[in-house]
Amino acid sequence: SPGADAILQCQGCGDVEITLLEWSKPELKSDGYVYFYRNQRLYENYQHSFFKGRVELRDPSMKDGDCSVILRNASIRDAGTYECRVTTRRSKGVQSEFKHSIKLTVKSSGEFVEHQGDHPRRHLDKKNITAESGQSVTLTCRAPNNNNDIVEWCRADLEPKHVLVYRGGNLVSDEQHPSFKDRVDLQGRQMKDGDVSLIVMNLTINDTGTYECRAFTSGTNCRKKLHCVFDSFNLAALSVSLSDPKIITAESGQSVTLPCRASNNNFIILEWSRAGLGTQHVVVYRDGQFAPDDQHPSFKDRVDLQDRQMKDGDVSLILNNVTTADSGTYECRVLMGEIHSWELNIIYLHVVGPPGE
Repeated sequence: SPGADAILQCQGCGDVEITLLEWSKPELKSDGYVYFYRNQRLYENYQHSFFKGRVELRDPSMKDGDCSVILRNASIRDAGTYECRVTTRRSKGVQSEFKHSIKLTVKSSGEFVEHQGDHPRRHLDKKNITAESGQSVTLTCRAPNNNNDIVEWCRADLEPKHVLVYRGGNLVSDEQHPSFKDRVDLQGRQMKDGDVSLIVMNLTINDTGTYECRAFTSGTNCRKKLHCVFDSFNLAALSVSLSDPKIITAESGQSVTLPCRASNNNFIILEWSRAGLGTQHVVVYRDGQFAPDDQHPSFKDRVDLQDRQMKDGDVSLILNNVTTADSGTYECRVLMGEIHSWELNIIYLHVVGPPGE
């Protein structure tokens, strides 16, 4: 739609040096390119004035031969056929040329339709989704058909790993980011009517981000995306906030469990803390063992993890023989080893004296 961005897809070979990249629009019938790149830099003086400041490489490093460009702030005048011409040089000095055409239609309905050969590719407006930690959400995506060799769900900050890869009828676990292990699945693996929606379970605040849905159809080379037809492309902006603090009430002398679950058990540090303890903690678990020097003395020999193996990311805390002095706000914090960010769960514990007090 007018004012939105479009990605013009162009994929060359990934094992060669790109010496020249030309994006042009034949309908202009005048000098000037949409984008002209040579010897590792952009030549703005070769660029048509209509496109100056509005076109950039999707990946400045053109990794794996990605010569796609982002066209900013699209207008009805941008509709038409675009040509991508790539000149490459192999290690032995042999040059070759690759040419690719795309037809872009800008529609007032809020949808781009990009044609690669006879295969249309849809660009939908970004969908905004809000949820709370611990919930499950469905990120919707529909491909034009259910004949998809590969389905990918990606998040840019996790690359080169993916949220989910489904190829040849199976989930590909070695390409998945560990924080999503056992937490995501397709809504229907049969992909009926092209439904490739993603279910994300047990959300944490680290799941916040923009998710891309991609569906490919092609032959044996599609795995490297060199000759894939890019059938579908959807964006979903997910924002996860902390749920309201849980309130747990107990009597003096009882044991309580303070629940907390991480994305997985692949983390460096686990901390349980409580307001008013200063620099010390209820419990600290670091590098596979408890750190007694960091523990407040009032909790010595009274706390333990519900599951020391922390299966499925369970880092819940058991607090034994509670007293009224244990009342307060508890925080569970986990430093993940892969993504280096904190997850939190907040619980308010209210301990009352025994009956009659």
